[in-house]
Amino acid sequence: MEKKSKRTLILSVLTCLLPILLGIAFYSKLPEQMPIHFTINDVPDNYAPKKFALFGIPVIMAIVQAICIIFTSKVNKMKNNEKPKILKIMEWFIPILTVLIYIIMVEVPLGSDVYVGKSVCLILGILFIIIGNYLPKMSYEVGKVTFHPAPKSEKSFRKMSRFMGYSFIAVGIILLIMIIWA
Repeated sequence: MEKKSKRTLILSVLTCLLPILLGIAFYSKLPEQMPIHFTINDVPDNYAPKKFALFGIPVIMAIVQAICIIFTSKVNKMKNNEKPKILKIMEWFIPILTVLIYIIMVEVPLGSDVYVGKSVCLILGILFIIIGNYLPKMSYEVGKVTFHPAPKSEKSFRKMSRFMGYSFIAVGIILLIMIIWA
């Protein structure tokens, strides 16, 4: 693993673990059963013990992040050792998502007016638009490594990646519109 990947691995795993400090700060004010899943109406419908919710979930996300970084650094070696921009962006998706979801998970039991559905739609809408913007810009070489089975030709890859990019952007816009209507 190269130096940049190691640095990204360490920083992103630490980012996944950073919310634990928030959990420690509010530990005594939080209930023994923490909401970890919500209905479409922002009503908690699944709970976990406080220790697991505050400490276990960030650790699990950090492990998932480490596995993702290690595998993508090994699988997606390009000829010039440069990762595609989309992978650089995706490396930080799990840490950012972990921090945002953790904040929501702590704020709801503390009585804050957090709109969970709107927050999730916002996060996913932005993510889909970012991914949709970069999909058509991927090179055919990246497509051969990334997609299985590999596209038959560069022309079919361009057509597929353009369609996927427009689809992702459309879904992202729909999710952002849902925030207004919900």
